[in-house]
Amino acid sequence: MNPFLSSQPPPQSSKQQDAPVEKELTSILQQEQQCLEQVIQLLKTENSAILERETTSLDSLLDKKLILLSKLEQLDKQRQNFFEQQTGISYKHSDFSHFIKQHPSQNIQDLWQTIKFKLPECKKQNELNGRMITVRKENTEQILQILLGRPQNTPQTYSHLGQTSLQKRSALYTAV
Repeated sequence: MNPFLSSQPPPQSSKQQDAPVEKELTSILQQEQQCLEQVIQLLKTENSAILERETTSLDSLLDKKLILLSKLEQLDKQRQNFFEQQTGISYKHSDFSHFIKQHPSQNIQDLWQTIKFKLPECKKQNELNGRMITVRKENTEQILQILLGRPQNTPQTYSHLGQTSLQKRSALYTAV
């Protein structure tokens, strides 16, 4: 039986034995929290770059974001491995949350609550940025179609040479 799943408190062990375990979990959770904060700040910077149409800075922001997301994934795996080593069972988010609730360290409980709070904030900001990029891309494509003489939502017809009527129009505009 796993100690975190029972209603009885875990058996008392020496503080010296618990200290390295608590320190390891604290370190993982602190790094995870810091990384999430960096991702959120980066997403806000990305949002500003999208609004200001700073396409050159978006590339470097994407590189930084990918590095941070990779680090977050590694920390998540560390947390899962830690849990499995401590409990002997496969990781499940709900079991880990229960494990943390029963942990004697308030600092660890607070760190986990902060992480749980920041994850949806991160997801929401990323989705917002994604929607903004999609809208900007659609607007750019519409402008390009107008400049090339290809009206939106117009059915294409073919001439006796196999060219579309849109191809003929764009040829006129590009000849000018």
